[in-house]
Amino acid sequence: MTSKKQIIRDYTCGECRGKVSLLKILEINGALKRTYDNRGIVLADVGYYWLQLAFDGSHAWYTVMFDPRKRLVQIYIDVTDGNHTSCDNPFFEDMYLDYVVCGDKVYEFDRDELEEAFSGKMITKEQYEAALSEGTRIETELRSNLDRITTLFNELFEQLLAELPYK
Repeated sequence: MTSKKQIIRDYTCGECRGKVSLLKILEINGALKRTYDNRGIVLADVGYYWLQLAFDGSHAWYTVMFDPRKRLVQIYIDVTDGNHTSCDNPFFEDMYLDYVVCGDKVYEFDRDELEEAFSGKMITKEQYEAALSEGTRIETELRSNLDRITTLFNELFEQLLAELPYK
């Protein structure tokens, strides 16, 4: 992304506290595209939106992509070794394992990268096991509650969109 507009807000959901952000891509060097089950989709291009959500103490970082017509395109979940949300520009410690929701399908990605990080001693056994456990929790949650999760992200997107300059 070469130009974007973004807002970042504190966010509370039940007892969970963290940050939520919405950015709109104003300029980009080239569209980001992916293919799932022989169906190509665009994840980032001019006019696309990315909603990001992370909670303190959580080991998941959510990035939800919306197209210029404000339709949810994909939910991308990074398994993390911790989210840092107490700063102005939140970030996370990546644990390589990722989950994607595209349509009504859930995909797991990069388990091989997690395995390589563990075998290469880039992460500890505890981090490896925690990442696998969190991945199982995320996948179970997605498969059990996808409609509720999608509704939450759509509602949150609409709320933040009302505050975003250059809608």
